[in-house]
Amino acid sequence: MIQEMKDGFYPALGTPTDENSKLVKDSFSKQIEMMIDADAKGVLCMGSMGKMISIRDCEYPAIAKQCVDIVSKRVPVMMGVMDCSVDRIIDRIDALDNCVVDGVVATVPYYFKLNMNEIINFFRLLAKRSKYPVYIYDLPSVTQAPVSFVMMQELIKEPNIIGIKTANMNLILEMKRNNCQREGFSVLYSGLDLFDVALNSGIKKNLDGMFTCTPVNSKKMYENMGTGTFDTHAKYLNNIIKLRNILVKGNIFSAYSYAMGLLGCPGNYQSDYDVPISEGLKEEICQFMKEMGEL
Repeated sequence: MIQEMKDGFYPALGTPTDENSKLVKDSFSKQIEMMIDADAKGVLCMGSMGKMISIRDCEYPAIAKQCVDIVSKRVPVMMGVMDCSVDRIIDRIDALDNCVVDGVVATVPYYFKLNMNEIINFFRLLAKRSKYPVYIYDLPSVTQAPVSFVMMQELIKEPNIIGIKTANMNLILEMKRNNCQREGFSVLYSGLDLFDVALNSGIKKNLDGMFTCTPVNSKKMYENMGTGTFDTHAKYLNNIIKLRNILVKGNIFSAYSYAMGLLGCPGNYQSDYDVPISEGLKEEICQFMKEMGEL
C-alpha cells in the first residue's frame, strides 16, 4: 500500500560514508530520526543531495534497506534510481530486492541531451517496467532537458507515474490552470528560494536537501503552515537560504558534510573527488548555525 503524500516538507537525505565509501549507519540513522522528529512528511533517499551518482553499486542496496528499516513506514520513502537508460535504472530497481518503498525517483537521462519525444518515451518505458511507482525528477541544470507542460499532458496519463519533483513553479501553475492533475498524483516543489511564495500560493509539498541540516528552522517554517503568515514563513526560510549561501562559498557538498557533522551526523557527504573547505568557512558555518538556532 502506497502511503499518502501529505502537505509539508520532504528532505532529500544526505548519505554519510566513511573513508572506504561504506555507509556510516549510526550517522544516517540519526539524520533520519532528526527529520522525522522535525515533522518531515516523507524522505527522498539517494537523491542529488544523497550523492546518488557516486554511490558504489555494492553499497546501494544496503543504504536503501537501512533507510527503509529506520523509517519503518512512519512516513513515505522515495528512492533515487537516476541513470542514463531504462535498462540501467531497472538494474537499480532490481538491486532494491523488493524493499518496501513508496516510489522511485528518476531524472531524464543526463549523458546526452534528449528531445521531447525521447523524454516522453523514456518515462513511459520506465513506468511500464518499474515494479514501483515512478516520480519524475525535473533537473534541467544537470540533464540539459527540462520537463515541459506538453510532456506532462502525456505522462500524467501513465498510471504508474505518480508525481513530479520540480523547481519550475510556472510548470506547476500551468498544470493547475489546465487541470493537468489526477487523484494520487503529487507535485513536489523544489525551488528553495521561493518556498515561502509557494506555501502562500497553495503549493504545500516542498522537497530540498537543505532541510536535513536545518531541522529547527524547517520545523518552525512548516508547523503553522495552515495559519502562518507570509512573514512567518519568510523568517525561517531566510535562515535556510542564508546558510545555503554560506555553504556555496566553498564546495557545497564538502561544506554540507561539515554542517552535518556539527549536528552530530558525521561522514563524507561529498563525492570522493570533492575538495575540502577552508578553516575560515568552517568557522562561518558554525557561527551562523548557532545564530539561526540549529546549534
